[in-house]
Amino acid sequence: MFFNYFIELLILIIIVLIHELAHCCLCIYYDIEVSEVKLFAFGGVAKFRGDIETDSKREIVIALAGPLSNFILSIILIFVVNIFNIEMNNIIQFCLVANLTIGIFNLIPTLPLDGGRIIRGIIGYYVGIKKATYIVVRLGYIVCILLFGIGIYLTLVYNIEYIFLNMLSIYIFVSNRKEKNRINFIFVKNLVLKKKSLFSEGIMDAKYVIAMEFIDIKKIFDEFTLEKYHIITVINTKGKVIGSLSESEIIDAIINHDNNITLGYLIDIYKQRLS
Repeated sequence: MFFNYFIELLILIIIVLIHELAHCCLCIYYDIEVSEVKLFAFGGVAKFRGDIETDSKREIVIALAGPLSNFILSIILIFVVNIFNIEMNNIIQFCLVANLTIGIFNLIPTLPLDGGRIIRGIIGYYVGIKKATYIVVRLGYIVCILLFGIGIYLTLVYNIEYIFLNMLSIYIFVSNRKEKNRINFIFVKNLVLKKKSLFSEGIMDAKYVIAMEFIDIKKIFDEFTLEKYHIITVINTKGKVIGSLSESEIIDAIINHDNNITLGYLIDIYKQRLS
């Protein structure tokens, strides 16, 4: 409105709302409750009651829905203009460019944008959600620095309006950082839920890990994924098995002891308790 773009602002609000509603439709399909849709200065966000990140395939599909809605709207707009021979005026051109821009921009591989969620879903399928988030967060930092630099260049060389890119890069940087902290909470919460699921269902796929006795438990915890229950076989420097630890024992040790204690030390603690 400050730059006399009121009509364009209304068009952007509608486009962003449709984008977010596309996410909501997929959430409804997956029986995920949508708590609210927020529209604000940098776009919009749909908030859900549940952790869509815990299922890589589901996160990819839900994230793709937003940009796809923009591309579909662009195709429909071009089709209508051609069929009814409508003159390509400034408003129609803006609708087309805005849809394509929002769709493409959201595919940038950084959180909390859809592109970051898609990349995290793909990587998370192989290495787990926690490691995938750390990788995408680091990638997001690089993207933010590049976007900030582009914003400065365009602002100084062309027009003050491009300072919006600098503000946007700062917002993405902060949101990217929050996502890293948020995923740690989600990961721990779902590990606990996974343990309850094991007790209720009585069966679960396992992942076996072999580790040296001098490895600290924090490093082992970082190897955990949500898809399987972990069994850790501990060996000494001579290659001899000195004991085994379950996922639950590692989590309990992190809660009750220092994160830096070694697997060998933890084995000794449990042996002393047994004796």
